[in-house]
Amino acid sequence: MSETTANGTVFHTHRLSNGLQIVAQPMPDFESVAVSYYVRTGSRDEQDPRIAGVSHFLEHMMFKGTQTLDWQQITLEFNKIGAELNAFTSHESTVYYARVLGEYLDRALALLSDMMYPRLAESDFEMEKEVIVNEIARSEDQPYNTAYRRLMQSYFGTHALGHDVLGTPESIRAMKIEQMRDYWQRRYAANNLILSVAGNFDWDHFITLAEQHCSNWRVGESGRDVSHYEPSHAINNIMVDKKLKQQIMLIAMPAVDVKDPDYYAAILGGSILGDSDGSRLYWNIYQKGLAESASAGLWAMDGTGIMLMEANSTPEEAPRVLKLLRAELDSLLEDGVFEDELQRAKDKLISGMVLSSESTFARMRSLSSDWVTEGRLLTIEEEVERVEKVTTTDVMRALQRFPLREKQVLTSLGPLSEAELLA
Repeated sequence: MSETTANGTVFHTHRLSNGLQIVAQPMPDFESVAVSYYVRTGSRDEQDPRIAGVSHFLEHMMFKGTQTLDWQQITLEFNKIGAELNAFTSHESTVYYARVLGEYLDRALALLSDMMYPRLAESDFEMEKEVIVNEIARSEDQPYNTAYRRLMQSYFGTHALGHDVLGTPESIRAMKIEQMRDYWQRRYAANNLILSVAGNFDWDHFITLAEQHCSNWRVGESGRDVSHYEPSHAINNIMVDKKLKQQIMLIAMPAVDVKDPDYYAAILGGSILGDSDGSRLYWNIYQKGLAESASAGLWAMDGTGIMLMEANSTPEEAPRVLKLLRAELDSLLEDGVFEDELQRAKDKLISGMVLSSESTFARMRSLSSDWVTEGRLLTIEEEVERVEKVTTTDVMRALQRFPLREKQVLTSLGPLSEAELLA
């Protein structure tokens, strides 16, 4: 299907008979094109704790060899066309992408498609385990990462969203190649993938290529449990490390999910409370020199969401900073939002949207995420209009719908004990 919107933006969508969804936006003024396979699977789909980290581990393995190419050939073939090639795994998706000049799209799509059916050789699997375990160790050496992981575990408990994307050294070392092959077989099915392209390409030719490379792919499992989650009560999880010279404080609270009608209102509320410059936390904590960082923002997911406040300060200032974080939230909930600060938040959000729309890579990513959340493609103008329509009343409703005060999950890492921090 092809659609030309009122402002001249062209969108194309097509679904192969096996369920593979294709989404596209031509940007003919560009020389380059960005193409990706968006797999609707991530760490939240690792229901069995024994395979914690398999989504990210599998992402590594996709570069280790296909049915026709070994890992050196994959690298060489992408190098030959000057491609920027990469992948990333999150709680909810795994994305493989390439950016190339328009003339090399045919080859880039052929190579990316080949990678979707990896070799998954046991010898590669066993060797790559140490790479992953070292990556986990490096992550654990960073105090903020440690605090963030513990926050997620505290907030989500036994829910799969509490799993770290990297997994644990224990889960990685104990994993069997058969478990990874089974996960790939289930989750990397045509009907659980989105092929996205933005930039300089010919749509009819692209569909012909997609049919050629993907029409024989299997159908399998799609979807996931997206019921709303929030903790049953407030939790304090204070980790003491006397060696640290800083106190990291993270507070997570229930918030809207990514498909909620109040999504944009909640994003603006988070921005007013604590974006990186000009927000309440910025002026009243960071700008006064009380903390090295102080911010807040929304993390909206499929079916559930979190409003997250964070600050990093000296141990001496930490009890005061923690009180101020909560006081700023209370003030926002009780006194409401001012028109001028809402307008500033809108201007920043809209600027970011418009600037990213000028990148083939950013548009390629937006096409996939729009399809997942909306089941259709959105123009930048449509998104901007949604932001512009948000009122101060909308922002307050988006925040007050949830028990932000009653279900705060506080995680802190630093030299202070719970008694000292909450003094």
